[in-house]
Amino acid sequence: MNKFLEVNRRKAVLASLLGASILVGGCHTFNEHRDVLWEIVHKRCGTSKDSKKDCLVIQPDYVVLRDIKGPVQTLIIPTQRVSGIEDKALLSKNQPNYFEKAWQQRSILNQQNQKDIDPAYLSFTVNSRFGRTQDQLHIHSSCLRPDVYQTLQRYRPQIGEQWQTLPETILGHHYVAKRISLQQLSEQSPFLTLWSYAQKQPQAKMGRYGLGLVSISHGEAILLATRFNVNELNRGSIEEIQDTQCTLSH
Repeated sequence: MNKFLEVNRRKAVLASLLGASILVGGCHTFNEHRDVLWEIVHKRCGTSKDSKKDCLVIQPDYVVLRDIKGPVQTLIIPTQRVSGIEDKALLSKNQPNYFEKAWQQRSILNQQNQKDIDPAYLSFTVNSRFGRTQDQLHIHSSCLRPDVYQTLQRYRPQIGEQWQTLPETILGHHYVAKRISLQQLSEQSPFLTLWSYAQKQPQAKMGRYGLGLVSISHGEAILLATRFNVNELNRGSIEEIQDTQCTLSH
């Protein structure tokens, strides 16, 4: 196929995917508009409107929301306005460490699963601005897909303290990974860690990345990131690595 036609075909397919994601929605019934999460947090949580008790935890700086997209999944959502991964407020050292909050609230996933989940199977992800349906930051807490877990296990010994491209694509998309300790997680937000890396990449902006904290084992976790890429039909929707049925734990 002519190279020009192939590039245009990929762009057309990606545009179609982006349009479909907006129409279909990602969590709850989010096909109405892109502020549903914001309205749930500020108009439903802590009120009589939360008749189904979907607001599982309500803290001054964040809320843990049940996600009906899957049986084993929650959303960690800031109570202040934070649009998404591209929001510069996330680069402030005074900003709450939302990934650490998600890790701290992992026991809710055990309750949903009705069985304790090995932390090595867990994942906490934030989609890129092109791979999300809501314009309020939300971290998806759930389990890893079995095939993604196996891929990470193969390369785990090779993943070091510097970002590196994984030798194998995940679901057809290129990923970069680095190892961090839980102590490092408590000291610095993964958003800042990714930002430091992204600044060194050509034409890379934070909004193009999906970011995940995954597979915690022996006090260490893996940070994963993937970037919006037309040629890979990759929207940066890192949520793709998750299995809300938590198959690995059964």
